[in-house]
Amino acid sequence: MSGYGFKKPNAASADEVADKLNLSGLSKAPLRIDPMREEEAVARGAAMGFVDRAQGEGESVSARPSRRRRETVAQGNLFIKGPQETLDWFVEFTNQRGHRSYWQALEELRALTAKC
Repeated sequence: MSGYGFKKPNAASADEVADKLNLSGLSKAPLRIDPMREEEAVARGAAMGFVDRAQGEGESVSARPSRRRRETVAQGNLFIKGPQETLDWFVEFTNQRGHRSYWQALEELRALTAKC
């Protein structure tokens, strides 16, 4: 089999192994933060104009209004094959009406036919 161009990595040379960072001395435990140092840092930040958004004027994070998302409408794709003259007319119609998308032009045509 060809392997589709994926090759197994070669064994690392001695130079590559030496270039890697030695992280064996680092602790995996969570960092301990001194509360006094943290308060001092927050005070210095507040003096410079930074705001702690997590505490936000005495209200909890869940009490703040969340961003609203628009309801999504189901999407579909359409490929139209037809006479070149008709398709060119539709493209020109879309451009003349200032629509950014063909579906907007179709909505306008749909509204026009609904009135009839």
